[in-house]
Amino acid sequence: MKASTQWQLDRRAAELYETVLVPWILGPAAQVLVDHIQPPAGARVMDVGCGTGVAARHALRSVGDKGRVAGVDVNPAMLTVAKSLSGAGDQIEWLEGNAMDLP
Repeated sequence: MKASTQWQLDRRAAELYETVLVPWILGPAAQVLVDHIQPPAGARVMDVGCGTGVAARHALRSVGDKGRVAGVDVNPAMLTVAKSLSGAGDQIEWLEGNAMDLP
């Protein structure tokens, strides 16, 4: 299945997504999700459809230095914003890809 690029957010929209939606809606939901899953220290976590990476960043805090976290998103602008955020962006592997085409 080919990913649609018609409705993908551009860089400015991805930045607004991070500053408007993440603090009030997506960030708290991501924290609840990671708390529910409770990935142990040293675990490997993949956030599929990661957007700007809020769940991946929460997961990184759970898995610690010995764990690995990857974020996958079809939208390169979302990944650009995810990579630019301080505090874990360089410790997470950010991958552009379609969830329907994962190996």
